[in-house]
Amino acid sequence: MKQITKFSVLGLFLMFFLFPGSSLGGEVGVTDTTVLVGCSNSFSGPLVYPGTQLVNYGLEIYFKHINAQGGVHGRKIVTQYYDDGYKPQNAVANTKRLVEQDKVFAILSPQGTAPVMATVKYLTGNKVPLLFPFQGVPIKGVKTIFTSFAPYPTQSEVVTSWLVEKKGFKRIGILYQDDKYGYTFRDPAKKVLEKYGLELIAAESYKRGTVDMSAQIAKLKKANLDALILVALPKSGASALKEAHKQGLKGTKIISSGPLTDEKFIILSGGVGEGVWGLSLWPDPVNSQRPAMAEYREMMKKYGKDKDNRPNRYSLFGYFYAKLFVEGLKKAGKNLTRDSYLAALEGMKNWENGIVPAVSFSGSAHLAQNAGFMVEVKKDVFKPISGWVRLKDGKLVEEPL
Repeated sequence: MKQITKFSVLGLFLMFFLFPGSSLGGEVGVTDTTVLVGCSNSFSGPLVYPGTQLVNYGLEIYFKHINAQGGVHGRKIVTQYYDDGYKPQNAVANTKRLVEQDKVFAILSPQGTAPVMATVKYLTGNKVPLLFPFQGVPIKGVKTIFTSFAPYPTQSEVVTSWLVEKKGFKRIGILYQDDKYGYTFRDPAKKVLEKYGLELIAAESYKRGTVDMSAQIAKLKKANLDALILVALPKSGASALKEAHKQGLKGTKIISSGPLTDEKFIILSGGVGEGVWGLSLWPDPVNSQRPAMAEYREMMKKYGKDKDNRPNRYSLFGYFYAKLFVEGLKKAGKNLTRDSYLAALEGMKNWENGIVPAVSFSGSAHLAQNAGFMVEVKKDVFKPISGWVRLKDGKLVEEPL
């Protein structure tokens, strides 16, 4: 199993006993000079690109920036990661290792619905903070868990509402992965359509890892859809898009969802994605002129110096949540504990970050983001075609980007 290590366990052991600034008597994962965080992630398997980008060019780049300034309250951020290959059983084993052997302060930004959800019971039972996982199944009412972007059911509800209200579409279908990930898009779409007196015209599923989508696309073509919501991981999604192009699905607008709304998906599809719509949760990583986005690109240039160092939404995810994690450290103060950190996050109000709408948490609300904006592929780039859209009291609300 691949392991990415920044400081070895032996190194941490020696640090505790050889350096007077260290302490074994405080909070787990915290010394006078360091705070240790980590996660299980996909450094192999179907999500290798998102996982590698999220960690190496997102989390790590921002942490390098912070550590170069001396850290937070005198503590540098130390990291430990293990590869799970998008396999839940590996994620559980890795997470137990991080908690029981490495003794991390928190689990930060693990990836994948199935792997992450497989670890929730263990982490909750051991009161280990789970912060900003890259997955979209709602997790509510847990003191030690803070979730990241708009949950998949919310994304499905927003997109479906927008298609009906703003575009007047009535014949909507879905192609989805046949597991919990796929159901979190399919079932909310059904409920939204029922609210408008409509129904899901067609729903075709496929098993995880499928690349031959010819049969599913043929059935969906016969349904004469206005829009097809595509729920897949990048490789399967690209195969579906190629097949739709091959079979001439010209009268149907294809809607990307979840991790598909990234230019890597369009590249994998071989350039046949012109006109695809999707819901983006992040500003354009390459072209956005917001100061915070320009800063992100500068950090990428400064600290990521190999061929894979290209701005994208996956690394932006890691960068943003590293930044949010650090903001929590700042607010928690010098006397850092898990409890003080969680309290600091719950007290965060309208944190302006320049990347997504202002972030607020409370004792009952641990969701960092509930909005996105609709985009369309134009010359292989997702371009905005709406403002920030979200649901408020069940109604679609749109605000300027």
